Amino acid sequence: MSTEVENSVPATADPSSPSTASTTISPTTSPVTTTPKAQLKKEKKKVPEKTDEYLLSRFQGDGVRYKAKLIGIDDVSEARGDKMCQDSMMKLKGMAVAARSQGKHKQRIWVNISMSGLKIIDEKSGVIEHEHVVNKISFIARDVTDNRAFGYVCGAEGQHQFFAIKTAQQAEPLVIDLKDLFQVIFNMRKKEAESSHKAENGSAVVENGGALQSTDGESKAAQPVEQLDLFGDITTPPDIRAPNVSL
Repeated sequence: MSTEVENSVPATADPSSPSTASTTISPTTSPVTTTPKAQLKKEKKKVPEKTDEYLLSRFQGDGVRYKAKLIGIDDVSEARGDKMCQDSMMKLKGMAVAARSQGKHKQRIWVNISMSGLKIIDEKSGVIEHEHVVNKISFIARDVTDNRAFGYVCGAEGQHQFFAIKTAQQAEPLVIDLKDLFQVIFNMRKKEAESSHKAENGSAVVENGGALQSTDGESKAAQPVEQLDLFGDITTPPDIRAPNVSL
């Protein structure tokens, strides 16, 4: 864990103290360098280093949660893909607009992120309506043109669903938390596999959910989560008109 950095301001010279030099002091002496207040304020707000220990403490227990609205859920054919998620997001946004014209509003939710995975909790009742462990989440799509929207794909093979979510604030911090969650779980699995490998003196399979398994079932070499095809970008307008076809 990173410790808070305490800042100290250099002490200034005391003008009342007698000079140790016998010669006359020039009026153009060099000024004492001080640390700007803006720099001190910035250093005080230094973001903790994202070590495994820090991330484990952040996501353990109830983890973190974000206020949001559920745009909708759509059945999709693949486990991942930018174009597929973009089409699904457009479809669900259009359905939400059509529903709003009939007086129906998006469901208010909490998105909870912890070591146990991702939960969608109804804001009013507190009921957990959807719960997905990390190894069932196969893709996360950030909407680059609607900074309050993102979506993710989850489910078993042949039963994939795309969840579209509208966050109360910018979605970027939530997406970063998801990346950090995947990373720390990956690191844990990697350490477990390395320990198992040393203990058994054999090959060990490193998993991050199903992400490190190839389509033919063979295991891949361990590599950072950021290099895996788990995160992507989509582009949809923040507000769209209701589609012409009836939904």
